[in-house]
Amino acid sequence: MATATPSNNAIKGMHFHAYKKLRNGWRASVLAAIGGKLPAAPISRSALEIERYCAGSLDWDNAYGGLKPLLDCLVVPSARNPDGLGLITDDGPKFMPEAPRVFQLPAKRGAGYAIVRIYAIG
Repeated sequence: MATATPSNNAIKGMHFHAYKKLRNGWRASVLAAIGGKLPAAPISRSALEIERYCAGSLDWDNAYGGLKPLLDCLVVPSARNPDGLGLITDDGPKFMPEAPRVFQLPAKRGAGYAIVRIYAIG
């Protein structure tokens, strides 16, 4: 992705339109990363690893809370979440039994980015 995932504090106070713009940006980044082709079917049970490269690290509640706009883009679209790309069925415990593994790694200020790995699990 072209930027590091935001902190929960950053998105918590966002205006609705600013949050929608952020979510659309993540959707566009994910779509570009997969070559613009949506999968025929989502991964039914998944595990995620996210490498968050940034100038400073976040405490864990801010790091995990800031994943929401990204995770919303990975799931199957629905009436409540029309931005989903259908890569994974859902981000709830039934379909993703473990919380995403998040690694916070150093990057130069203003040059942050994220790498997302999705694994199918049995």
